[in-house]
This record gives sequence, C-alpha cells and structure tokens, in this order.
Amino acid sequence: MIHKKSFIIICSIILIVGIIICGIFAGKIVQSAGDDPTLRWTMIGAMGSWAGSVFGAIALIISLFALWLPQKVKLKVEIGTGMMMSQVPGIGKIDVYIITVKNVGMRPVTVNNVYLNFGGRKMGDIFVGVLNQGSPLQMYTPQFPKRLDQGESFEYYLLRDKLVIALKHYEDKTPKDTPLFIRVDEVTTGNKYHKTKWTLKTFIG
Repeated sequence: MIHKKSFIIICSIILIVGIIICGIFAGKIVQSAGDDPTLRWTMIGAMGSWAGSVFGAIALIISLFALWLPQKVKLKVEIGTGMMMSQVPGIGKIDVYIITVKNVGMRPVTVNNVYLNFGGRKMGDIFVGVLNQGSPLQMYTPQFPKRLDQGESFEYYLLRDKLVIALKHYEDKTPKDTPLFIRVDEVTTGNKYHKTKWTLKTFIG
C-alpha cells in the first residue's frame, strides 16, 4: 500500500510539472502569432486538443498501473529466535528458530512450502519439514498448501539443535559469511528466494 501511494504521488508531481512546462511552451507559441486573432485562436484550439490527448493518455497509464499494482504477490519473510513450552512432560522449554511468512499484498496467496538455502539458487535447498519429524514441534508445522489473505501470516518453528546439526556439513565447503535465503514456493509466482541478514555463521559460528 505504501508503494502504491508513493507511485501515485510521484506520477501526480510529474503530471503537474508537465502541465506547467506545456503551459509555458504554449504561451510562447501563442505570443509568436502576433496580433492575428484568427491564427491565435486556431493555435490555441490545436494545442488544447493535443494537450487533452496527451494528458488523457497519461491518466490512462496511471489508471492501468494503479489497477495492476494491487495484483502483485507481496510476501514478507523473516526469521528469528524464540522459546516454546513443550506440552510433553519432562521436556520444558524448547529453543526454536521461527520463520514468519506474511502476505503484505492485497491479493490472496497460497504457499506450498518453505525451504532454507545458503548461497542462492546455486546451492541445494534444505527442506525444513523433515527437521521437525518426530519432535514436539511437529504438531505446530503448518499444513500446506497454506492460503493467506491480505495481512495474514503463519509461523514455522524449527528446533535449533536439529537445524545446527543439519547445517554441519556446510561448515567445510561453504564460507561462514554466506547469506541465508528462505525459499517460499507460491502457487502464482513459483519459487522465490528471500534474502535475510543472517549468515551461516549465525547458526554454526
């Protein structure tokens, strides 16, 4: 929504500046007609028709953009740390990583799955779903496909210990400053890699 408002404001400013420039240019042309009223009014009428066509086209383009922008798929993907209280006796608190996927666009989206990735498309993706199998967090795993309407989100909890162990094989062959990407599979746009501020060192540093 913020981007849409910014776009409309910028277009409005451009349109106003264009009107001012065209007005100055038209005034100079009319003055060049001298004292001939017939020629002057003919020029004014021609410029009026031309200006109307130009601004009509600009208004149409702005309307099309305003119609198109809300249709874009917009997801906000974040990762953080936290703690959960296990309902299983004797376990207590569990350290977790939390992946949050939120629909910040206006159109509904459907997410098929979430993966972790270090190094972008060149490296293999880590299917995070297997990390929770047989663990107390399995019951909190989202059921995919997951539909998100505007403003809705879901959280994916991962066991910190299991993820650190799963990432150990990266330690020798991947630089520790390699950024973490979160791949989200969305029905309309396909696979999207969302870069985070985290690196491999965050997990196994």
